[in-house]
Amino acid sequence: MNRVWALVPLKDFAGAKSRLTAALDADERRALALAMARDVAAALARSRTVARVLMVSDVPALDRLIGVDGVEHFDTRQARGLNEDLADAAGWAGAQGATHVLVAHADLPRLTPRAVDRFVRGAGPAPRVRAAACKEGRGTNLLLAPVPLPLPLVFGRDSLARFCLAAATAGVAIDVVRDAALAADIDEPGDLAALFTACARGEPAGRATAGLLRALMPPTGGRPPRKNAETGAAAIA
Repeated sequence: MNRVWALVPLKDFAGAKSRLTAALDADERRALALAMARDVAAALARSRTVARVLMVSDVPALDRLIGVDGVEHFDTRQARGLNEDLADAAGWAGAQGATHVLVAHADLPRLTPRAVDRFVRGAGPAPRVRAAACKEGRGTNLLLAPVPLPLPLVFGRDSLARFCLAAATAGVAIDVVRDAALAADIDEPGDLAALFTACARGEPAGRATAGLLRALMPPTGGRPPRKNAETGAAAIA
C-alpha cells in the first residue's frame, strides 16, 4: 500500500471522557485523554505503513501539545462535526498525495506500531475499505479507505453496521477486522478498571498512558480511584 496518512480526531479536552466521571475528576480525565492521544500518535508515527500523521482538531497548537515527532495538526478551526472534519482532512490529504487515509480514534492506549501495520497490510492492493471493530462489535475504532473516499463517513453510534450498509450501497468491498489490539478503547469506568488491572500485571500500554496510570494507581495497584458520591473525594473501589 502506498501513501497512507493517518487521521486522529480529537475534540476539546474540556469535556473529555465524561463517561469516566465516576472514576476520575476533570483534570484526571483531561490528562488521560491527552496521554492516550499521545500514545496513539506515537504508535502511528512509528509504524512502517503510515507516511504522515495528522491530528484532526480545533484545539490550538495541538501538535506541540501532543509533542510527538512528525505528528502534524490539521486545524479544523470552526469544527463542523466529527465526520465532516475528517472528510475535510481526507480530501486535503488526497490533494497532497495520500492514496489512503487511516482514521484512528485517540482512545486506544494499547495500540502498537505492529498492530497498525498488520491492519494496513491486511487490506492488500485492492482499493477496499477496512474497519476495525470496537470491543462490543458495534463501533469502529480504525477505518482504512482510499481517497477520494468511496463512501460517506458515519462515525458515531453503531457506526460499524452503518459503514457496512454504506459500503454495500456504494458497491465497495469492506473487511471487518476483530483484533483485541485494536479493540481496547477506553469509554466506560469498566474499561478504565480493566486497563488499570492490565498495567498492574505488567501488560503493555502506551508509555504516556502507563505513566499516568502509575501516578493514579493506589499503592496496592489493580483498581482506579473512584469519586465518593457524598464527599467528592477520591476513594478506592
